[in-house]
Amino acid sequence: MKRIAAILLAGCLLAGCAASDNLASVSRLPEAPARTQAAGLDVYCDAPEQSALRDALQSYADAQGVTLAYTSDAASADLALLSSQPDGDGWTDLAGQPLLSAAAGRAGLPAEGQQTVTALPLGRSLYAYWADSALLTALLGENGLTDLQNATWTEWQNFVLSMTAWIETPSAVSLTLNGSAYTLPADKPEAAAGLEGVFAVGGADAAAWAGPVYTSALLAAGGEYTADTLTGPAGSVYSALTLELENLAGSAGGTQAEAAQAAADGRALFCRISLADLAAALGADAVQGMTPLPFKCYFVQNDLSTEEYNLTGLMNYPTLACAGYLAIPSGADNAEGAASAILWMYGSGTGNTALTDGLLLVTPWNTASDATALGARQVEIVSTGILPEVALGADQNAALAQAGQELAGADAFSYLTRDAFVRAAVQALAG
Repeated sequence: MKRIAAILLAGCLLAGCAASDNLASVSRLPEAPARTQAAGLDVYCDAPEQSALRDALQSYADAQGVTLAYTSDAASADLALLSSQPDGDGWTDLAGQPLLSAAAGRAGLPAEGQQTVTALPLGRSLYAYWADSALLTALLGENGLTDLQNATWTEWQNFVLSMTAWIETPSAVSLTLNGSAYTLPADKPEAAAGLEGVFAVGGADAAAWAGPVYTSALLAAGGEYTADTLTGPAGSVYSALTLELENLAGSAGGTQAEAAQAAADGRALFCRISLADLAAALGADAVQGMTPLPFKCYFVQNDLSTEEYNLTGLMNYPTLACAGYLAIPSGADNAEGAASAILWMYGSGTGNTALTDGLLLVTPWNTASDATALGARQVEIVSTGILPEVALGADQNAALAQAGQELAGADAFSYLTRDAFVRAAVQALAG
């Protein structure tokens, strides 16, 4: 188990070469109770069926002999699994509960300037394009992955378009990545035999269109989110998403789990998802051959309303995103049972293993598993170069998801679809 003492941003990411806030060490919580007060929990979840949130809770249920019943009504649930911080009233103040105040403290909550805690984070995870390492190596050689990670937007776009044409008709196509010359193989190598397209997108799940997709745009906009600061960055997200939608693998649509499977099977080259959700969909062992590449957006200098970030940093680093939140509705009938579930994840050794080994999460108290090659790679990346997620509220994420799904359903992309998407994104983010 590795403790990550600080989440650092690489020197070329920050114009001023600063580090993000260190997370303080908090003493270990006592072991969670052996079982809940009731043998079952009514659970509300807005995350996809195969997600880190559901997987973590199922680990608890299996270990403690608890039956889970999922409901579509958050207000009547005992426990809520949420993709984003909850908005509005109707939630228990976890920092004010004797059983959970220490758990909140372990997560560094409440934050400065806040008094209540309506949700606790499950943990953080690298959000990126995930690809099969062996497949990328077969296409680009040993150094191709690093140069693809550091490619400019023009190089990245040309690579994607060239790959789409190559999948249809293989030929020795010349490429430039990070200033270095590459040539795609004249014939399909065995690892690429099943490729149907460049991207697999879980468009049926709202999470595919919201949340960490917008982190680089929000960082580019600086601390004030207005139409002036957001319009350019939102347009950069539009360019990235439409590049995906125009270069899809034919049979790789549907849910995020199905998109992840398409990338694992070699039907698609990239799937955009968090590592924790990838592990929930495929299993921790099955993802060991996968590698991350940053979600690249088409930024230009005029898009930046900040001196903290530069174009290279915004383009070349994955996002460290929250995998979801745990909350207790204020009207929960079995709030003590819900608290037991949270304490099992936050305070028991078995729960910690489920989070770090099973889902490859960075815990809220800043530990992560380095027992596997991919786990160690995540620790290295988190310690040296990430974009810290700008967390959004539930209403914002819902509006962004709707804009993304409308974009995915468009018959064609034009200045009209771009304008509609950008206006919707700006409205959601600017408030």
